[in-house]
Amino acid sequence: MSDKTKMIKSVVTGTLCGLLTNIILMCVFAVVMLKGGLLSSQLIDYIMAGLYAAGAFLGGFVAAKINKGAGLIVGAATGAVMLLLLVLTAAVKGQADFGTLFVIKLAATILAGAAGGALGIREKQARV
Repeated sequence: MSDKTKMIKSVVTGTLCGLLTNIILMCVFAVVMLKGGLLSSQLIDYIMAGLYAAGAFLGGFVAAKINKGAGLIVGAATGAVMLLLLVLTAAVKGQADFGTLFVIKLAATILAGAAGGALGIREKQARV
């Protein structure tokens, strides 16, 4: 398998794992909101950006484990693909907003994906 094919496969798999993580985290957050009460809409937007970054982190981690190298690049690419899917979904629904919150989501997903990718390639070395 060529390096490009392996990289694409790892980014797609990492993206799917990150999106699945986002779905699970958002469901847990919804249950917490139901039990705890209402929050302001602005606070919810920032919490969702944080949850999206957590999903990108895990997606980058998985992608780097599959690729077994180039963790920063693979992780950042995973975060970028997840952000692209978020923008496309919002555009289809007619809710695309490219304000300050978008810049925060952009930075959070790409940086978290890159951090997850960097941690994904770190392997514990046996101490002698």
